[in-house]
Amino acid sequence: MAKRKASLGLGAVFEEKEENEIIEVAPPVQLKPTASRASTATTKKKQSIPIYVDPLLHEALHVLVFSERHKKTSFQTLFIEALDLLLEQRGLPSVAELSSGEKTINL
Repeated sequence: MAKRKASLGLGAVFEEKEENEIIEVAPPVQLKPTASRASTATTKKKQSIPIYVDPLLHEALHVLVFSERHKKTSFQTLFIEALDLLLEQRGLPSVAELSSGEKTINL
């Protein structure tokens, strides 16, 4: 009959034998070091831009997101798509080109 006993948050498996002799113990857990903060500081983080819209437009966007739920559409994907169309219309690099760093906008 096997028993599970917790010790300091780590599980160890014990097997009962005569006089509760311990036969097998789970091996110790090896912890891997996490990435240093210095390496994560060099990556660019996305920035948020609050946007305020008319309540009717907000409701229309909800309807659009719901109607395209099979595509897993969200407000963010709609806004990115709209920004991509705006950039294209103005003759600027696409969202994908700007996000990848392939192209930049010089003013």
